[in-house]
Order: sequence, then structure tokens, then C-alpha cells
Amino acid sequence: MLETNKPTEIELINRARAGDESAFGALVEPLRKPLFSYIYRMVTHSHDAEDLLQDVLVRVLQSLPRYRAESKFKTWLFGIATHVCLDHLRRKRRWRVEAQLYGQYETEADETAVERLGTLLHSPDFVFEMREHIAFCFSCISRTLEPEEQAAMMLREVLGFSNQEAAGMLEISEPVFRHRLSAARAKMIGSYEGLCQLINKSGVCWQCRGLHEFAGPGHNSQLVQIEVAPGVEISPESLFNARLKIVSEANFPDSRTRTMHDDFFEGLTRREEGRSD
Repeated sequence: MLETNKPTEIELINRARAGDESAFGALVEPLRKPLFSYIYRMVTHSHDAEDLLQDVLVRVLQSLPRYRAESKFKTWLFGIATHVCLDHLRRKRRWRVEAQLYGQYETEADETAVERLGTLLHSPDFVFEMREHIAFCFSCISRTLEPEEQAAMMLREVLGFSNQEAAGMLEISEPVFRHRLSAARAKMIGSYEGLCQLINKSGVCWQCRGLHEFAGPGHNSQLVQIEVAPGVEISPESLFNARLKIVSEANFPDSRTRTMHDDFFEGLTRREEGRSD
């Protein structure tokens, strides 16, 4: 039996415009996970990300009649998500570069918190994935940026959209986009350098190593080092690019480390957005 030809993207769009719910589902369902991952990386809070995802899907449905197919549907969809995230982030405080350190110090000083973390890390279905934790750390550092710079970094360097696509999503010119991306990179590289006490001589984050050892055998994955490509000189920029490669390839947040990072992000969000200084 010959296979029925699958409808093209534009055919699905036309059917969705006419009210076909199954066509709309066929358009958005394959993109739901990467879309949630993007939103989660941007806003760094699970419940907020879930709420914003629903907001995005509502806006997509409402805006579909005005979609001119001048860009791929995925690009258009992520553009809407970007503006939803920006609206959300503009109402929030930017995080301090040392946010994770403050969270670590507070946890270590609280026996109940240490016990709760230990229970979580030793639960039967938990595995500490260092690549996911490096991606978690990257999102924390990116929250120190202005929202527009954060979006430029995520769209280009993590999700892999082209300069042209990302600039279109942000509704700015390519030169302005390149300037924001360059500024975001410089700020994040500087932030990582300022936190260099977290990295030991073998290229492993102290926090990563500590959590890896705390989880113990059977609950942790391979210890990952941040290494530059062969033949590339070690520098703040090349180390940042090495981090970017790990971050873009990480299965974040859809992993067995998810519960820990949800908890970490919730605590950091409460602390950073509620601080009085």
C-alpha cells in the first residue's frame, strides 16, 4: 500500500487558519518540547515557563491568520515566544553574578536543606547529569544580562538560529543584533572569569564536582570537563565556546536531573527577585 503524502507546512497552516484543531496540533506538537526548553532557559522557573508556554500557544493561534509565511513556522513561533519571555523578564530583577554562590552558602548552612537535597539526589530515579548542570549554570549567568541581550545569546548561540533569523525575531536590524550578541558574550565571559574559583585546574566546576560526589555511585553520570577544541589556545573566549557546545547539546531540562534544577531555580528566583538591595 502506498503511503499517503503528508501535508506540507503551508497546507497545515491553511487548515489551522480554518479552525482545524488537528492541523494546529500537527504544527505545534513537534515543537512543544524545544519551545518549552527555550522558555525555561530564559525565565529560569518551571511554573512560569509552563504558564508562558500556554500564553505563547494562545498567541500563536490568535495570530495565525496574520502569518504570511515569510519565515519558517518554527522561526515565527519562537519569535512569538521570545517576545512573551521579554515581556515577562522586563518585569523581573536581573540576577547577581554570584547568585549560585549565595544559594550554595545558604543551603550548606541549613541542615534541613542539606537533608532535603540529599534525599532528592539519592532517590531511585535521580541521576546527576553534569551537562544539564552546566546548562543550568549558563541560564543563571544569562539572567544577569538585559533581557534583549539574553534573548540574542539564547537564539544564536544555544538554539542555532542565524543572525538574520534572530534579528527578525527580535524585530531589530542585523547590525544591532550583532552588537547585542557581542555585548552579551563579553558580559558572560567576564562573569565566568569573575567566578573562576568555581573551576579547578582539571577544568571541572567545584559545584559540579561537589554535587557529582554528593549524588554518589549509581546516581551520577560521567564527570565532564570544560575543554577547548584540540589545537585551540585556552582563553576566556575559547572556554566560553566550550561551555556553549555543552549547553547547546545538553538535554536540558528534559532529564532525570530536572527535579533538582527546578528546586534550585525556584530558590534562586525567590532570593534574587525578592532581595532588597
